[in-house]
Amino acid sequence: MELIYQTTIELLNEIGLSDISMSKIAKRASISSSSIYFYFESKEDLLIKLYFNLKDQMHEMMFRGVTVADMSVKDGFEKILRNYSNYIVNNKANFQLMEQFLESPFIRKSCKDHNGGVFKPMYALFERGIKEGLFKDLETNLLVTYSCLPFVQMGKEYINGEYEFSSANIDKMIQMSWDAIKT
Repeated sequence: MELIYQTTIELLNEIGLSDISMSKIAKRASISSSSIYFYFESKEDLLIKLYFNLKDQMHEMMFRGVTVADMSVKDGFEKILRNYSNYIVNNKANFQLMEQFLESPFIRKSCKDHNGGVFKPMYALFERGIKEGLFKDLETNLLVTYSCLPFVQMGKEYINGEYEFSSANIDKMIQMSWDAIKT
């Protein structure tokens, strides 16, 4: 199944969602289409499962070493954004595909997240930040979006060779995101 996922990621990043087919995936992976259908009912089923698989991997990396209940809000905030930056750097193809997925009407319609949006696991930390008076008393979704989307945008620029995700740049981005939402 991992071969199918990796091949699909490569093809989707090359040709996009609209041009992908099970036969193209099978040909690229040097397997039969029936092998793919053993694991997935349809192309849509494959794409939905791939989306959730990538999202779970991203969350696992973002929250590695983070214990929201035991960490200060600032330490959790910094760790999550640093981990997310590392995810982008170390998983370029997956990041690129997640961005493609999130822009896709098919994914938005078919993958009404069972566990919330891509950054939903951060909400508990941000709600604690609001309660402790560290963050502006605004909607959690607004605060999360405002502090995370710069990393998404700079990730896209990094993928295009237009930005360096150096330690110093990541530190600056984290500080700017923190400053933007703190009280």
